[in-house]
Amino acid sequence: MTSLNCCPFYDLVPKDPAENLQWRIDCRERALVDRRFRDTLLQACEDDVLFFFAFALWAHEPRARVKRRPLLPWPHQEPVILAMDETITEAMETERPVSFTLKKSRAQGGTYIYLGVTIRRALRETGFTVGLVTRNEQLVDSRVDDSAVMFKVAWMLDLLPFWMLDGYERSMTEHVIRLPNSSGWSGYAATSDVARGGRTSLFAFDEPGSEEFIAGNRDYKILSSVSHVSNCIFLVSTFGVDAGVFYESATDPDNQRLYSLSWADNPEHSRLAYIIRDGVVEAVRPEEQKAVEEYLASHQQELRSISRRGHKMEGKLRSPWYNAHCAQPGATPRFIARELDQDARGAVGKVFTADLLDRMKREQCKPPVWQGQPVFDGETLSLKGLLPRDDGPLKLWFRPGIDNSPPLGPFTVGCDMATGSDGAYSSNSVASALDNRTGEQVLEYTVKGMELIKFARVAVGLSIWLRKALLGWEDSGMSAPFAKEITERIYYGNVFYREVPEIGSRKRSRKVGWPCRNEDKADMFEKMALAMEMGQYVPRSQEMIVECGEYEWDKGKIIHAPTKNRGAVETNHGDRAIAGSGSWLVFSTDNTSVKLDTTEETGETPEYGSFLWRERQERRRAKSGSPEFGIRDVVMY
Repeated sequence: MTSLNCCPFYDLVPKDPAENLQWRIDCRERALVDRRFRDTLLQACEDDVLFFFAFALWAHEPRARVKRRPLLPWPHQEPVILAMDETITEAMETERPVSFTLKKSRAQGGTYIYLGVTIRRALRETGFTVGLVTRNEQLVDSRVDDSAVMFKVAWMLDLLPFWMLDGYERSMTEHVIRLPNSSGWSGYAATSDVARGGRTSLFAFDEPGSEEFIAGNRDYKILSSVSHVSNCIFLVSTFGVDAGVFYESATDPDNQRLYSLSWADNPEHSRLAYIIRDGVVEAVRPEEQKAVEEYLASHQQELRSISRRGHKMEGKLRSPWYNAHCAQPGATPRFIARELDQDARGAVGKVFTADLLDRMKREQCKPPVWQGQPVFDGETLSLKGLLPRDDGPLKLWFRPGIDNSPPLGPFTVGCDMATGSDGAYSSNSVASALDNRTGEQVLEYTVKGMELIKFARVAVGLSIWLRKALLGWEDSGMSAPFAKEITERIYYGNVFYREVPEIGSRKRSRKVGWPCRNEDKADMFEKMALAMEMGQYVPRSQEMIVECGEYEWDKGKIIHAPTKNRGAVETNHGDRAIAGSGSWLVFSTDNTSVKLDTTEETGETPEYGSFLWRERQERRRAKSGSPEFGIRDVVMY
């Protein structure tokens, strides 16, 4: 690790932010009238990269009360800045390829750090050029968006002392900034031909670990090409998924230039940091023990909420800042693990917390209102009848009308299919439906040993019966016959499509079904868990909740524990948990702004034609009626 001994002037800089600001003002005022002092400041900035940061650079923090602040390095940033600068020096002196990898927690200033290092180099070295690569076009350049990387460069240059930089040229159309000494920056999106033309002193990649960046192996293609254009490459990112160039570089035990920026080393974010062991809290800094205990005593409700979401409380380093991020909407354990804990694989243990599942069993699960066998027309797949049977595959949490009609809906159906075998250890094919108005699970169809094509017809028949419900399924390798039967033979029109990026293109195309990669399954389960926690999704099937508890993390992958314990190696198997969580995924993706009506439970739908039934019909009509979803008519063969 580079020593601070190479920074001869940094010790002269006040480290307190308020004192540093006043010192900057005093230095700049004196430099206006004292040429020798100004030259001394310039020389110090050329010789000492940390002095340059502490004297000349600024950062914009829109989340803070004070938005513009001196870029005074935090202690954990200092070795990173020095190592970045040293990497550039080595690449230029040896003229051999050198790479630098920085894995970071969110909000640690990683982008400002590498931009600051390049600004100093560009000011003092003629012709020093930098390529800045971001994951999409919107983050490359903008006149008003401070999240764009070229905007940040221009903003930082504008705040330098005027005697340090005699202006610069900026082209918004070409995403280029050039200094009078021919040094400068060029911005690229990961979707463009980054390496086309010329040579560059340095290529810096912003968030190359994101899922968007690595889609279609784009990161491998770009890095392979860029390696012939520049001898120096920076990879700066949080973890998105456990794959790709950044993941490999950041987890390589032989990587000699791997550095980290963790929230745990940040003096502000780790204030009142603590660990709970066997129920006893221990402050990381002994002098903060009393303050930590007071914090825990006054934030019990917040901490209980965080725990219910599945965040580990025992044996884990936490702080008030860390807990506040865990309490944010959408902050699942896997999200926090990747964004703050630098844990690429994101989670261990159970996927669904035992506390949540126990509460769902106790408060929401109930026996079906009706159970039996549905009978469909062989040609039109319309429902012809419902045969009551105690062991029937169809369970309903509403009472069908006198003509077997369902409630008003609309509904969403999610399906997961098995191979169709009926052995002792074979899995089920399942269709699960929810009422879009209430988020309540209203139907579950579970069958073992049914062929995929026949199950596809059952799924369409149930969807038609549920007022032409939106139908989705897991797009796995074995789902092709199922999907073909629905979309190409039955021509059922109201099916779920997802948007996916086209490889080698900036366009997006539509693909049927939801993805089944490990990270996609984790996202789907976490969305369902959060929806249950927030009361948005109401599970009724106790069997489904039991199956949710059977999913575990194992070496970074989600596995179905009973299946693994039987020695099975297949990951594709149909079950209630995937179908149920898939129905919520399809609904929440297709209705991002829908507000659920929780004033009544669909499972308590009154008997068709009764006084209570007519009263509720009038109440719904008074509210504005059921929305029209523009569902295409079903075309039968």
